[in-house]
Amino acid sequence: MKIQFGKQVEMAEITNEVIDIFLFAANHEKRTLTCYNRVKKNNSILKVISLCYNFKDCKDLPNNFSTYQVQDHNEIYGLLNIELGKIKKEKISVVVDYSCMTKSWYYSVILYLSKKSLNFSEMNVYFSYTPSKFSTPLAPKPNSEIAPLPGKYIVPTDKPKALIVCLGYEEKKAEGIIDHLDPKISYIFYTNPALDKKFVSTLKNNNKNILREEAKNTIEFPFDDLHFLEKRLTALYKELKDEYSIIIAPIGPKPFTFISMIMSVKYNDIDIWRVGSGSDINFYDQIPIRGKFIISQINFGN
Repeated sequence: MKIQFGKQVEMAEITNEVIDIFLFAANHEKRTLTCYNRVKKNNSILKVISLCYNFKDCKDLPNNFSTYQVQDHNEIYGLLNIELGKIKKEKISVVVDYSCMTKSWYYSVILYLSKKSLNFSEMNVYFSYTPSKFSTPLAPKPNSEIAPLPGKYIVPTDKPKALIVCLGYEEKKAEGIIDHLDPKISYIFYTNPALDKKFVSTLKNNNKNILREEAKNTIEFPFDDLHFLEKRLTALYKELKDEYSIIIAPIGPKPFTFISMIMSVKYNDIDIWRVGSGSDINFYDQIPIRGKFIISQINFGN
C-alpha cells in the first residue's frame, strides 16, 4: 500500500471510531497501557495485540489480548499477515502505540504497511506516542551495535555520506556513530523546547562536545511538533540528495525516529541506522505525562 496523506492529530479527535486493531508493546514501563486506556474510553476496539520479547512481560495483561513474542522484523511481518488477513472489510482503522517498541519493531510495521499489497481499499493508521516524565540518565552502556535498521537495505553509492543525528540525553551514543561512519558532513538535531526543561539541559551537558564541534549544522526542534520536523527534514533531504548518500541516525526521542522512518519510505534513498547496546540496555520506568499524546494519522491506500 502507499501513503496517501499524513497529519498530526489530537487524542480528542479519535472519537466514536471502530478500531479494528490496537497494536502495542508490553514491557516494564509504566506507560505501557496509557494510550490503550485512553483510546478505549471513546472508541470501540475489536482486537488488541501486544508484542513482547518475553511472555513474562505480558503476564499481567487482560486475557482477551492476543500476545506475540517477537525477536526480529520477520516475525512482525508474519503476525501482521495473520491478523490483517482475518479482517474482511474495505476500510479499516488501526492504532499503533509505539511508546514501548524498539526502533526495529515500529519500523517493521511502517515498512510492512508501505510495501505489502493488502486487500483493503484504505487503512487509517494512528501512530501514537506517550511522552514520559524526566528520568536522570544512567551511565551509558558500550555501543555494541551500529548498523542499519533491518528490513530495508540500500546499495552503497560512491557519494560521500551525509549523516543526520538526533541526539538523546545519554552520553557517547552520537560520538559512536559519527566515528563509525566518518561522514563528509553531519547535521545535529536536538529537542528544544521539550516538555520538561531538564531534558534540554541534560542533553546539552551530555553532548556538549558534539554541539560545540557541529555548531554551524545544529538544528533545534520542538518535541511535539511533527509537522515542523517533517518540513525541516524534507528541506534538508532535498538540499543534500544530489551530492550525498543520506543516513539518519535517530538516537533521540521516538517522534523524531518515527518521522525519519516515514521519510525513508517516502524517499527510498534515505537509510536509517541505529546505535545500541544489544540486550545490555539501561532500563527506565518511563512514567507517562498525564493526558499528553503525540499522534500522527497516516492514511494508506492501494
